[in-house]
Amino acid sequence: MSKSGAKLLLTAVFIARGSSFLFSKNLMGTMPPMSVLAVRFTLAFLILALLFGGKLRKCSRASLKGGLILGVLYTVCMIFEMYGLRLLDSGVSALIENMAILFVPIYVALWTRTWPRAKTIFCAVLAITGVGLLSISQMSLTGGGLGIFLIVCAALTYGFCILATEKVSKDGDPVAIGIIQLGVMGILSLAVALLTESFTMPSSQRQWTMLLFLVLICSCFGFTFQPVGQRYLPAETAAVLTVINPFAASIMGVLVAHEGLTLAKGAGYIVILLALVIYNKNTEKKLNQGTKI
Repeated sequence: MSKSGAKLLLTAVFIARGSSFLFSKNLMGTMPPMSVLAVRFTLAFLILALLFGGKLRKCSRASLKGGLILGVLYTVCMIFEMYGLRLLDSGVSALIENMAILFVPIYVALWTRTWPRAKTIFCAVLAITGVGLLSISQMSLTGGGLGIFLIVCAALTYGFCILATEKVSKDGDPVAIGIIQLGVMGILSLAVALLTESFTMPSSQRQWTMLLFLVLICSCFGFTFQPVGQRYLPAETAAVLTVINPFAASIMGVLVAHEGLTLAKGAGYIVILLALVIYNKNTEKKLNQGTKI
């Protein structure tokens, strides 16, 4: 696959993933968070296992290991996301979580013992300012402060997920890795659901419709094909493309869910999106610049 093709694939993946915030929030109105995750990822795994059974039977040790690692990391990320999303507007949640775009180069800088570029530091400060504005806009919601904290934790974890996906997708079959990842997420989510809440299955046609959208579009397509696209791109490039995710989620939140748009919230949107766009500009050409500590 060419780099252009990989970028187009990841663009579609992040649009699909962005739409998941709205559907997940709606489902949590009638189902506990971990039950949503358990049913969603278990069904996605079963569907993909039927379609790509040959890849699973022939998967290498590297693919199995990669799927296990990503499954654990993404389960942690999704737990933070779901419990935070339950307390916040979907567009706000998506925007804060996708600050992972800024955490990835900071993680890389720490790992390689280099100073982050000045633009990265500036954009991080700008994004933190935006989070502060969004926090003000969400304080009227019950548990808004806790929701902001949980989504920031999801963003920190998501940054590690992006880096791990780049690594494991180059060592094994990305499709097999994606399928195994979903299976691990389904098992772990079910275990947490049974331990912490009353496990619930969808009981209405509306619930099943939203859940099947999450299963087929956001999980079967979104989670499985992200490793495929990232196999041909560096982690920093994938992080840059995640800006598409909050754009999609924010637009859907305002237009479809009729989430209110206050002055503080609008300012927070603008500041964080500005930080992401500034970081996005010519980032790929300068990924390896830095000063040794």
